[in-house]
Amino acid sequence: MKRRRERGFTLIELMVALVVSALLVGMILAIFSRMSLAYRGQQQIAGVQQVLAAARATIELDAKQAGFAMPQGFTIARTGLGTLQSPVQIFNSSTGPDQIAFFYAEYADPTAPAVVTSVAGWPGSVEVDSTRGFADEDLVVLSTQDIPSIDNPILRGPPSAKIATYDACVLQIVKGGVSGGSPGTLTFSAVPPWGGVNSTHCTTPVAMPPPPSSKTLATMVYKFVAHAYRIDPDPARAAIGPLQGELISGGLLGTAASWTDLAYGFTDIQTALQVFESRTGDTPDPDNDPDRNWYSGGRQNTLTEPSTRPAPPPPPPLMNSLLQISISLVARTDRDVEGIATAATPQLIDPAIPNNNSFGDHPSVPLPSPTDPALQGSRIYRYTTFQVDFRNLGVGR
Repeated sequence: MKRRRERGFTLIELMVALVVSALLVGMILAIFSRMSLAYRGQQQIAGVQQVLAAARATIELDAKQAGFAMPQGFTIARTGLGTLQSPVQIFNSSTGPDQIAFFYAEYADPTAPAVVTSVAGWPGSVEVDSTRGFADEDLVVLSTQDIPSIDNPILRGPPSAKIATYDACVLQIVKGGVSGGSPGTLTFSAVPPWGGVNSTHCTTPVAMPPPPSSKTLATMVYKFVAHAYRIDPDPARAAIGPLQGELISGGLLGTAASWTDLAYGFTDIQTALQVFESRTGDTPDPDNDPDRNWYSGGRQNTLTEPSTRPAPPPPPPLMNSLLQISISLVARTDRDVEGIATAATPQLIDPAIPNNNSFGDHPSVPLPSPTDPALQGSRIYRYTTFQVDFRNLGVGR
């Protein structure tokens, strides 16, 4: 019987098969690597955008509430009765991030407000209709509203609006200073930084008389909200980019303020203010409105710095003319990104009008920056710009 000849793969055929297989595997690995790289990059971008969105929501909420029950400003013990603190405070920097602070009376909590019913214990304490919502060592604002009987001459058109004014001061409830319930008593600290002997930084509160009196304008007591935001100025921490909040005093205590890290990866905060300046002429801003002007430079500091309290009775013109704020936040990924990275930081300025635009006053910087450790290369940068109307500052749009 003739034996059939058996054949297998030759060495050349095996080598060709191996080469083809290697090429296919290499192509598959390259595609997988690129997809994995893109996925990781998108994850990091999504993380940056989430952090930006959360920071925006937090700051935007404070901006909307700024000035509630204190639109013309408020007094604190450190500066006395003669100085009014603005409910919005901007510390502008033309070379780095701005700092911003908002102040208002808490009204979201329905248990927080109380009405003063007696000032027999003033200046040490007041009697209120209810102490619910207040606790020892709370910061509170005493706010007395007044509706002028004369027209406001600044606003155009007959008849002019009558703008309510508020007399507001900040105090701190002492430990054990909440007594009673409904009604009850609030006792205030007489020591710095939030108090002083006889509380001389406050005018005497106005008590709500008992029925059947028709008087309705009495002093209200609210929790005091003071929130400030900045990027940590410490160069040693610039690489991690902490966005910080001062959520107790809003930075009013200066170097004694207590700043807390809120998020990481932030590189810039830029602000701009729109201001009501009737009949003063239009500044070179883009809105072509002579009554409403944008400021993005150092003028923001002047507009929001503490001011001299006017002698009583309060004058009818508007004491606060802030209409709107524009805020830009910039953040980056927390690690290097392979592939395409951001070449330069966002352009948060209009070079043609650097002090009067709605973006800020910080130009784009090529990455990485040789002088700023916060501006690192091989990262992806994202930013958000939003505008907020000041709802509680007594000036309409």
